Amino acid sequence: MKKYVLLKLIGLAIVTMITLVVISFLEVAVYSYLINPGQEQNVYEAHANSSAPYISGIFGFIIFFLVAHYWKKREYPNVFRLIILFPIIYVLLDIIIITAAGVKWSDFFLIFTIANAAKFLGCLLGYKLTNYTH
Repeated sequence: MKKYVLLKLIGLAIVTMITLVVISFLEVAVYSYLINPGQEQNVYEAHANSSAPYISGIFGFIIFFLVAHYWKKREYPNVFRLIILFPIIYVLLDIIIITAAGVKWSDFFLIFTIANAAKFLGCLLGYKLTNYTH
């Protein structure tokens, strides 16, 4: 992972975002077909808008934890630097995408902060709770 670290981290952040969107779509599908079927489309859109940040925070924590755990277990060089850079790059990309989408930040800032803090926490805990096994 020494070469092109920044590009690899950007790619990983994009793959992580796509994964979280897919999980969010799956959650809305389960909600619309199994939990609350037969509603108008706007009910499901409202549910997707309200549940997506929670899905991002919960599953983002898990993904970031597992990535950090993997890196530390594999003894990547400068692993702590990767642990710090990965969520920073993710958040920067998230800000760019959300801003480009025209989201009203005043309605979204608190949950955005909480969801991304969960990702940072996941990364740090994945690092701290993983022991080297030689």
